[in-house]
Amino acid sequence: MSDIRPIAVFYTPLKHPRDLEPSGDRQIARTLMDALRGCGFAPVLASRLLTWRRTFDPSEAERLERRAAIVADTIIRRYRRRLEPGRPRLWMSYQNYYRCPDLLGPVTATALGIPYVLVDTAISTRSRGTPFRPWASAARLAARRADLIFAMSRRDLPRLAALRGTRFAESRLLLLPPAVDVSRFDVSDTRRAEQRAALARHVASPDGPVVLCVAMMRATDKLDSYRLLAAGLRRLVSESPRQPWRLVVVGDGPARPDVVAAFAPLPAERIAFLGALEPEAMAPVYLGADLLAFPGLGEALGLVYLEAGAAGLPVLACHGPGPAAMVAPDGAVLTDATPEAYATGLARLLDDPLARRRMGAAGRRLVTAEHTVDALQRRLKEGLARLSSP
Repeated sequence: MSDIRPIAVFYTPLKHPRDLEPSGDRQIARTLMDALRGCGFAPVLASRLLTWRRTFDPSEAERLERRAAIVADTIIRRYRRRLEPGRPRLWMSYQNYYRCPDLLGPVTATALGIPYVLVDTAISTRSRGTPFRPWASAARLAARRADLIFAMSRRDLPRLAALRGTRFAESRLLLLPPAVDVSRFDVSDTRRAEQRAALARHVASPDGPVVLCVAMMRATDKLDSYRLLAAGLRRLVSESPRQPWRLVVVGDGPARPDVVAAFAPLPAERIAFLGALEPEAMAPVYLGADLLAFPGLGEALGLVYLEAGAAGLPVLACHGPGPAAMVAPDGAVLTDATPEAYATGLARLLDDPLARRRMGAAGRRLVTAEHTVDALQRRLKEGLARLSSP
């Protein structure tokens, strides 16, 4: 007799898990699908419809909402035609907030009579005073409809609890920290030395610790972070011209010309741009570096900080909800978002290899204790089991 796994419909309105562009959002979506498999489900992608928008255009939003209604109706009809073994038992949506509301999950799960699960949803009060007000309401309605909510950051728990009430919060609002595959970073000292030598060869200059920056190159927050890193390095060069360092940048995107321009005043022989790399190619890069430097302005989570921790790298970032939630308190230097403060943080880490090792070990401990794939799957399974409780 064949083992037929129950279907779990998976959807994300922000970044499709099969998108060609590497990103933390894409990786988290893939990890969640793998975790569903580990929980005994057969995950099936609901749709490639993405609702994320940087700005709100009412006419475009109306067109998108009409399209979402058609997609939802198609999904409902498709599964209603199937016999019981082929019908889904669960709908899971990853990410739902005012810039990318889930316009499919609530109506489809209700029509099919299956549990609706949200992962990483945020409730914003400030957005209700912006043009995004209609979608802020849509995101809140989705959160109200959910039978189970997993928050990926503790900062989202209070507002979600207030929205859904004490009874729901006590049993159906759970923390599900993002995870990385720690095993990819488990290498011998010899292998790590080889990866350090290989990474260093990308930079013309032979001297100085290797500073790694990993981020997509796109406008607003990511570009602002790149510019702050470049400004911090320029100040470091100005104040300590003999301070050796090398920078390796991994990432690509539409803002690449602006990123390259930000680093143009710096010594070209000290900087290497590697472009975008797939996740399976990233472990050697992390293991070959001495520290991760990415300010993380506007970051909601920041998977790069977990990957750096898994590789035993200290982190230099700015104060903010994303970095603060993803780094060990003694595994990172968090600075103000100014070139002066960031340059000071860089100098501190570049000058102290012992501190880098201590901080890297602290980051590794945090990731192995709280952010492994096994831990995420266990928390997910325990949470889904609550759906069968009254």
